[in-house]
Amino acid sequence: MPLFSWTGNPWVDTGIAAIQEWNKKDKPEDIIIENLRKVSEALINIYLSDAWKKNLFSVFPNNVVTNPAVKDKKQRLTEYYKALINGISPIGDTGNCIACGRRSVVSGKNRMHIPLTGYEGSHFFSFKTEGADYCDACAFAVQCTPLLCYACGKLVLLHSNSQKVMRYWSRQCITGIHKQIATRNFTGCINEKYTNPTNALFHIAQDLILTYDERWTEENASLRIYHFTNYNQGPELDIYDLPSSVFRFLAYIRPHPRYRDWLKVIRKGYRHAEGKTDEEYRNYKNSVYMALLNGQPIIGYFLDNTNKTAIGDWSLLKYYLKEVLGMDESRIETIRKLGDDVSGLIRTSGNGNKRLGQIERATNYASFRNVLLRLMKDRITVKADKPLFTFDDYAKHLFPEGALGWKETQDLLLFRLYENLHSWLVEEGIVVEELEELDEVAIK
Repeated sequence: MPLFSWTGNPWVDTGIAAIQEWNKKDKPEDIIIENLRKVSEALINIYLSDAWKKNLFSVFPNNVVTNPAVKDKKQRLTEYYKALINGISPIGDTGNCIACGRRSVVSGKNRMHIPLTGYEGSHFFSFKTEGADYCDACAFAVQCTPLLCYACGKLVLLHSNSQKVMRYWSRQCITGIHKQIATRNFTGCINEKYTNPTNALFHIAQDLILTYDERWTEENASLRIYHFTNYNQGPELDIYDLPSSVFRFLAYIRPHPRYRDWLKVIRKGYRHAEGKTDEEYRNYKNSVYMALLNGQPIIGYFLDNTNKTAIGDWSLLKYYLKEVLGMDESRIETIRKLGDDVSGLIRTSGNGNKRLGQIERATNYASFRNVLLRLMKDRITVKADKPLFTFDDYAKHLFPEGALGWKETQDLLLFRLYENLHSWLVEEGIVVEELEELDEVAIK
C-alpha cells in the first residue's frame, strides 16, 4: 500500500506536492520512506537559515526552530522528523486522522505542528479544541508546507483541485529553493513583492498559464489561497477563491489578439494608478479582480465612455459573458443584433448623435426604455422590414429581470455601438482617433 494520496486538506496536500516535486515523483502514491528522509535532511538545512526561520515564526510557533529556549536546534529537529517518519504506516481503509481518514492517530497535534489548529475562532476545527487529530504521515507532510508558501505581507498557501496547477506551482517554488541552496543565499519563501492577496492570486494564476504550455481552457481548475499567520499573538486567516470559470477566461485571453485590451481593462480596476510603475501600483486594490472573485459583472470596465470607445472586441466580451457570467447565448445574440441595427440607424438618420447621447445619459430603467421606444419609431420612419425587437426579445432577452438588469443591457448595447461606430464617430469629429496605445501592464 502507498504512503500518500491526495486528501483534500490544503496543508497536507501542499506538503505532499512539495515532497513529490522534491523527489521528482509523478504522483503521491510513488513516494517511499527514503524520499521522506531525503526531504527531512533538506528541511533541516533550509529551515535553520535566518530567512526561513523568520518565515516559520508565522507557521509553526514555539516549535524546535522558532523556540528560543531550544539550544541544539539541528539535533532536536532531526529527532522530531525521525520520530514522525518512523511512525508512518501505509494508508489503509479507515482511520481517525482528520486529514487522510485512512490511518489512526498516535498523538494529537497542536498549533506548533499544524497551523491554525484549535485557536479561538478557528476556521478549520470544531469545538475550538487545543490541537487536532493528525496521523504522523499527514503531520510530516505539513512540515513541508512552507516550501510552497508565498510571501505576501502575511504568508499565502495555494491550493487547487487541479493536479497540474499543484505540480507546476510546486515545481516553481522548489526550483527557487534549489537555487537558494546552490548559492547558499537563503531568502525564505518565494517573494515577488506582493502584499495584496487578490492581486497576488491573479498574478500566480496568470503566471502559471503563461509559463506552462497546457490546454488550460480545458482544465477545470479552481484556485484558493489561504492568507494567514499563525503567530501566538493572534492568528489570522482570510480565504480567496478564483473560480474555474475565471481561470478558464484568463487562459482564453492570454493568446487572444486583443490581449492588450484586457490589460487596459485590468488597469481601469486600479485607482490612482496614473503615472505609477507596476511596482508602485501592483498592491493597490483592483476592483476588476475583486469583482471577478465575488461573481460580480465587470462589463462596464470594457467601456471608455469618455472617448466613446469599446475596449476589446465582441468576441472577447462574448467569451466573458458566456464563460464567467454564464449568460445565455440567445440573450447575447439578441443584444448584439440590437446593437448592429441601432448602429445602422445612428449612421443614416439625421439625429444619430442625439440618439447615442440619449442612450449614454439614461440613468434608470424608465429613461433607457424610452430611448429604445424612440429608436423603435426611428426604425418605422425608415420603413424597415422588421421591428427593432419583438415583445419576446424585450421580455426574455433584453430585460429578463425587468428593471433589475437594465444597466447590464445598456452597457452591452453601448459596447456594440462604440465598436461598430468608431470610424463614423471619428469622421463626424465626435471622437479623436487614438494615436498611442496604452503601455502594457506588467502582469508578471
